[in-house]
Amino acid sequence: MKISTLRNIKNIKENFSFKLETPISEIALALKDKKIGAVPIVDNNYKLIGIVSERDIVSKLVVEAMDADLTTAKDIMTSKIISAKLDDNINGIIGVMKNNNIRHMPVVDQNNVLTDFFSIRDFLNAEMQTNLEIKQKHKNVVRYQIMVSVFLVLSTGLGVFLDIFEKKNLVIIFSGIFLIIGIAAVMTLRDNKRYDRED
Repeated sequence: MKISTLRNIKNIKENFSFKLETPISEIALALKDKKIGAVPIVDNNYKLIGIVSERDIVSKLVVEAMDADLTTAKDIMTSKIISAKLDDNINGIIGVMKNNNIRHMPVVDQNNVLTDFFSIRDFLNAEMQTNLEIKQKHKNVVRYQIMVSVFLVLSTGLGVFLDIFEKKNLVIIFSGIFLIIGIAAVMTLRDNKRYDRED
């Protein structure tokens, strides 16, 4: 799944961000109210320039006994940022986040303008949902194959019972049945590979 798909699923209509001059007291209150662990910091053109996390507030504000009303995002934000693009694959981004020990990922466009801000939990939940959908698709394909196979075998058996088919044609009929089953199996393998690529 691509990040753009996740954005559509979550139905995001606006970005939640703060400016450089925002007091840390205001950011800390927002983190508490919205139950989030970090917020993106943008300039007047909404270009991403930093992130303020709970970790930043604790390590730089509390430890150094700075005044939360006088300290701004510019003073404590993390400016070295790893960001993602809308067409990035979620699986790859999860790997990047784990390797760099980060819990939040800003998403920007080609001009570095902030478009989204996701937590690793958002990505993991999306990955889990995608896996469930793929498993259901696999089950549907297998169920269809079984139904077709059973129908063909029963139809042929009924034809033999009613003496509709001549014995010399049974080999041809059963060969056709196995051919159809084989084609269905190949189609399943192809679909499995396609689903895996999409994931």
